Amino acid sequence: MSSLDGQDMFGSGPHSIRPATWSRSMQPRSFAGVDGELVLDMGLRSRRVIQQGRLQSSTAAGITALTSAIESKLDGKTHTLIDDLGCTYSPVIVEKFEPATAVSRGRGFWCDYTITYRQLP
Repeated sequence: MSSLDGQDMFGSGPHSIRPATWSRSMQPRSFAGVDGELVLDMGLRSRRVIQQGRLQSSTAAGITALTSAIESKLDGKTHTLIDDLGCTYSPVIVEKFEPATAVSRGRGFWCDYTITYRQLP
């Protein structure tokens, strides 16, 4: 089961976690009168991890509690995200939490969401 800092915030509904690829910063340098170029490796850079899913609860208060728990992670600090397969994304910073739909009522209460993380190397 997916978790953020060991807390099960996403088990109420289906979700997916998709990491982007890592990127490396490179700076090419060339010199007059010299064939070729020198490439300076500036190191590994961060990558984005996108999580999309649905929060579900039997009560409106339950949805509010779930969204508040996620919003509390928008603190600029690093966290540990673990997906359903046990893959660990650490350290990550929660950059954005966006409810994609309004809270709806069907068999309980639900809303779709997208979370954007920034994973540091």
